[in-house]
Amino acid sequence: MSRLLHEVLCTAPGDDVSKAVVVSTQAPPSCPEDGVVVAVAARPINPADLLLLQGRHVFTPTLPTNVGIEGAGVVVEAGARSQIAPGTRVAIPSGGTWRDRMALRDEGVLPLPADVDLEQAAMLSVNPFTVLGMLEGTKAGDTVLVNAATSAVSRLVCAAARRRGLRVVGVVRDERSLASVREAGATLALVDGPDLAARVRAEAPGPIALALDAVAGSASGRMFDALGDGGSLIVYGLLSSDKVELPAAGIVFRDVHVRGFSRLRAFAAMSATRRREITAELLQLLAEGVLETKIEARYPLTEVRAALEHHARPGRTGKILLTSDV
Repeated sequence: MSRLLHEVLCTAPGDDVSKAVVVSTQAPPSCPEDGVVVAVAARPINPADLLLLQGRHVFTPTLPTNVGIEGAGVVVEAGARSQIAPGTRVAIPSGGTWRDRMALRDEGVLPLPADVDLEQAAMLSVNPFTVLGMLEGTKAGDTVLVNAATSAVSRLVCAAARRRGLRVVGVVRDERSLASVREAGATLALVDGPDLAARVRAEAPGPIALALDAVAGSASGRMFDALGDGGSLIVYGLLSSDKVELPAAGIVFRDVHVRGFSRLRAFAAMSATRRREITAELLQLLAEGVLETKIEARYPLTEVRAALEHHARPGRTGKILLTSDV
């Protein structure tokens, strides 16, 4: 192998995530007998990556540790017992993707069609998978409440909701975002505030069956209060707080269910058949343009610090990708 291989390691978690990482050289990985070596082409910067770099993730790694929770690339070597051929494009749903080469067992990758766009495929395993996982169990006609409604996940909720006959109420921080949330497909857009629940009950097209909370903190309580009887609150993000604040009386006296959602736990619990079914649905949505994610900038893996600084800029409107030649 002629070119130098690199990997990004988290060495010193802290508030300034650009200082939490170093770029190191990587030895070529050994191919497992029942797996493959993947040349990773692209990986996005995700909020969960930042939690790790800030030291806020529930997972406490032994440092230094690899970074990156999703990506996509091309198989460059296959083991004797692998069912995946060299040249196959694959999505990588976990494993520390911020490196040029990864050795993975067959079950650790998702084979993709030969014509799939690797940059878009690199973003299939977290946000789209999370959306489909959280919407499991909903039925046509249900109304779903989402906060952080300008986020990539919330926009994907709107897109998936259209296919399922769901109605979406989007919650934002200020009035400037209302129009864009409606344009993304929300039936109703509201500004968050202490009276959110009352306004939802007055204006929503039906009782809220499912509330998706990316913010946590006091926002969780407002989402809880807006739910209809028998509804469910799923907390899947920590944008404002590491704690969830819920009304004690509501917990005791209302028929409302509260749970979290972990993509990795859901993925691990799935059968291989269900994983293939979810992947097929995601690829269909991608082919239809439903899942296409806007990319604001691309940085070589070796310029990860500049990429993290760009990710933190106010007003960012698309994903930041870390890329490698394959």
